[in-house]
Amino acid sequence: MAKFNQHIEIGDAVDPYGAFEKVLTPAAEKNIRIVPVLTDMGFPGVGYWSEHQDRIVQCGIAEQNAAVVAAGLAAEGYIPVIQGFMFANVGRAWNQIRQSILADRFNVKFIMREGIIHMFGLSHATTEGVASCRVLPNLVLLCPVDFTETAKATQAMLDYVGPVVLKYEMGPPPLKIFSDDYEFTIGKGYFIKNGRDATIISTGWMTSQAVQAIDLLEKEGLDVGILHLGTIKPLDNDAIIAAAKESGAIVTAELNSTIGGLGEGVAKVLGENVVAPIRMVGVDDELGQSGGAELIEHYGLRPEDLVAAVKDVVARKS
Repeated sequence: MAKFNQHIEIGDAVDPYGAFEKVLTPAAEKNIRIVPVLTDMGFPGVGYWSEHQDRIVQCGIAEQNAAVVAAGLAAEGYIPVIQGFMFANVGRAWNQIRQSILADRFNVKFIMREGIIHMFGLSHATTEGVASCRVLPNLVLLCPVDFTETAKATQAMLDYVGPVVLKYEMGPPPLKIFSDDYEFTIGKGYFIKNGRDATIISTGWMTSQAVQAIDLLEKEGLDVGILHLGTIKPLDNDAIIAAAKESGAIVTAELNSTIGGLGEGVAKVLGENVVAPIRMVGVDDELGQSGGAELIEHYGLRPEDLVAAVKDVVARKS
């Protein structure tokens, strides 16, 4: 069995979505300036908000308008929280977010659903959300893995003064990874495990896949580390460089397009600082589609796919 670092407590799979209610409801009880801005969607903590409907701003299916409304609320000292789908609330409102929110770094929070392993089809199963957010100035992008980290990332999002997108990845629930004493810090990665042969640098749901790949890799005689990046922007450059220097080979793992995603961000850091072979595991220039767990194999996102990628970069180290 693999030996993981402190603050790691591998357990059964749990849907992280409940973490939003756990954090947002008590936060809203303490701070009346937290305001849901809805686009024909629900909001975490239905029971609480049904009793405080006067604090809800419902914009309907008008995501561009919602972004501008949120900017206006933030300008008056409120903390607007938009919860919706990445393709709609970021994709449709991309220009309004850029012009009305990011130019002035208004304190707007986004909880954005995105994932390619569900039955919603091409429209909702987008792969480009990370790339579209990474290129926007003044925007923080979070991508936690499990319930524990999602709760801590949500609190960090509320504490941070400025625009933040927190990506909730739809699909099969991830494994429990972190213990309750784990501390989440925006912009900092965490070494779940150190390794001498290679390091998997992962984010979000794919960190759960990386953990499952470790036992398979040990059977191959490989000592492989995992660096989890719960923040995709800004990246933890120091941790990425440390991983490359320690193990000499890198595999990135993400539940979105590798074009403009985590892999390309990591490759930029490596290219400017340290030489190491890299292989990117993610969606390779494809649209999403309807489907269940079989899409994990279709897109090459299984633990076995990570094992193959690790063996490739290890072979190229010399």
